[in-house]
Amino acid sequence: MGSPGHPSNICFLRWMRLMDTINGIHLHDDSRLARACQIVFYILQLGQLLIVYNFGIICINTISLEEFALQFNQFGGIMLTFFRVLVINVYRTELKETAQFINAAPFHHLNERAGKIRSETIRNAGRFLSILFGVQVVTLVFWFIMTELQAHKQNVLLPTVTYLPFDASDWPSVLKVVFRLFVYLSYTQLMLTFLGSYTITSSYLLTLTIELRILNDSYAGAPDNPQQLVTFLKERVKYKVTLLQHIGIIKRHMNVSILFELVLIVCLLAINGLRLCTTTSDLSEVTLSSSMIMIYLLEFFQYCWQVDEMELLHEEQACAVYSTPWVSAMPHTKAPLLITIRMAQVPLRFMCGGMYQLSTELFATVVQFIYSLVMMLLQFK
Repeated sequence: MGSPGHPSNICFLRWMRLMDTINGIHLHDDSRLARACQIVFYILQLGQLLIVYNFGIICINTISLEEFALQFNQFGGIMLTFFRVLVINVYRTELKETAQFINAAPFHHLNERAGKIRSETIRNAGRFLSILFGVQVVTLVFWFIMTELQAHKQNVLLPTVTYLPFDASDWPSVLKVVFRLFVYLSYTQLMLTFLGSYTITSSYLLTLTIELRILNDSYAGAPDNPQQLVTFLKERVKYKVTLLQHIGIIKRHMNVSILFELVLIVCLLAINGLRLCTTTSDLSEVTLSSSMIMIYLLEFFQYCWQVDEMELLHEEQACAVYSTPWVSAMPHTKAPLLITIRMAQVPLRFMCGGMYQLSTELFATVVQFIYSLVMMLLQFK
């Protein structure tokens, strides 16, 4: 474990650190501003009760597939965001301890290669996360513009909400605009929390991957002296044991959260795929729905790809340890060698709800299943 004096912040991009402060989660920031933003977050999210109420009425009434898909897209995004926040809060203490361990890791500045591995990996991940952030901002702005135009055209309070628990027909135009501004702020905060919850999990996967990569690379600098080599190998065995404990925390965290995401992604893709094949939808609505579904898929794929990389690096440690001059000190290095090889042979097995192993193979299977499901449903239209 890292000592209490070490920071728990592993947000490696400036906008990620800012987002952790303002998105209502503040996992790594315990400042007064972060706590105030959390209170503001829950006040603003009261506006989402309208979406929940509207979705409940729609489920009771007989409506078209087009209307149900539109409302389910909104309701599903809200449910996913709050479920992510709930899981993060459940594992908040363990996640902070893991962040402290990562910041205090002894191999960060082991040699020039360690620094290079860390900076290159973070640079590539930063590009992906920045692009994803940009896509979400563009999608949100597009939704704001489309909603405002439809509100003025239809002369309604919120065109995305069919049923309201109150009558707003007599409201003055200024009050309607002010109410929509409140809703827009609510959705902005929700988007920041949605992306922030994803970047938290993604950051942990990335930084733990860096630790595994640096650990494997460090075997290239093994000393020739038998006594020094034994100490060298024992240090890495102890570090790998601790590293596996923290990987276990992320595994438990993802085991709970990813199952809900997987179910939601299947439902969203199936409903919207059927909707596109059977109804004539407005182009702007289709673009908005497709953009959000693409974001869900990109996030899920990144999880799967990152887990596959961690599994590979974990297994490669058995090969890395063989690069050391262990033959000259066989009687003394036998125990740490066997322990290292045995640890590398036990798969990490990131699970999804305890039923499916998270991997790119699972991602491909899910996409194939959704395609088959949509084609089957089309036979009954």
